[in-house]
Amino acid sequence: MVDGSERTAVRITVPRRSVDSDVDSSLHSGPLIRTPEYTVVVPVTDVLLDTEARSNVRPFLRTAVALAADNDGRVLLLGLETVPNDASLETVRRYLRRERSADSDAEVPEAVEKQRKHVARIAERVRKLEPSVPVRPIVRVVSDATDGIRDVIDDRRETAVLLLRDTGFGADGRRSVGAIDSILTDAECDVFVETPSVRGEETPLYVPDVEDHTVASIAESEATPIDSILLPVGGGPHAALAAEAARALARAVDASVTVLHVIPPDAPAQTAAEGTEILKFAEYVLGPDVTSEVELREAPETADEIVREAKTHDLTSIGAPEQQSRLEQLVFESVQQTLSELNGTTVLMARDADRTTRSLYYRWKRGIEASGDERESVN
Repeated sequence: MVDGSERTAVRITVPRRSVDSDVDSSLHSGPLIRTPEYTVVVPVTDVLLDTEARSNVRPFLRTAVALAADNDGRVLLLGLETVPNDASLETVRRYLRRERSADSDAEVPEAVEKQRKHVARIAERVRKLEPSVPVRPIVRVVSDATDGIRDVIDDRRETAVLLLRDTGFGADGRRSVGAIDSILTDAECDVFVETPSVRGEETPLYVPDVEDHTVASIAESEATPIDSILLPVGGGPHAALAAEAARALARAVDASVTVLHVIPPDAPAQTAAEGTEILKFAEYVLGPDVTSEVELREAPETADEIVREAKTHDLTSIGAPEQQSRLEQLVFESVQQTLSELNGTTVLMARDADRTTRSLYYRWKRGIEASGDERESVN
């Protein structure tokens, strides 16, 4: 149940009025947020805010919590209230200045207050998934939702953003896809995009109860169990982050991970050797606490083979295509497009912001550990 405490529990922010403005961008309502070392930013889209929505958003929220827990971080729920112009933004600024000066007569604009209540409800759902993971909800009042997300994620040192594909930042699905692609291209932080599993002919976010001929409400829906995760890996720069995402979810739900690398049937021995090393690297990133198996598989079409294998798993964690490699991009886009149309399979895509540092770290750590093992065997 949501009570009056949410009025001070959910922070409100607005962007600066202009570059040279003396208006503090940290105008807020409620306690200040101390930025931790790692934060998973979750833009709260329309379907998450709609109290009447009959959709299963819990798996998506579970992913956010798992990613945060795996990095000893927290979840930042970012509610976005879009206003039509600068005049509307200025109205919110005036309210925040009055509230900060302890004006008891100041009232939050109705639309912002409604958004605040909805975000508070989502925050409670996230906290119940894993009470040990800190959750901070905010409402940011902006004139453009995509820019609002960028402003928040670019202000934080150790940040990842988790986006829900096919939900959008509004009713226009094409606009939502464009916004996600824009953040994928321009964001200076790690980006995860989750595409929910499709059930039968329902839309990805609907959860039908066939026996009762009903659809579960957002409050009643339960997360679809994840027992097995597929991790298709290649030599791209986002593979390590995809492996980290698979590790986070596997730990959270006690699932097994299948690591798959596909090579052509007539591939030379060097290609097979490189594939084996890729699999070993991914297995190392997953770590000893995750039940995993690796497979180097021969197949004429990489994309077809990955899709075929994905059908036997509950979730697929995959790295984003590297734009410098047109071949890899074509393969990925083919896989991603087909996976998004599969029944019962959730797809989590990972884009590594630094592209090299993460992989270098794991290789360095692996080498150090191997050297230590060799010294112990000699002694």
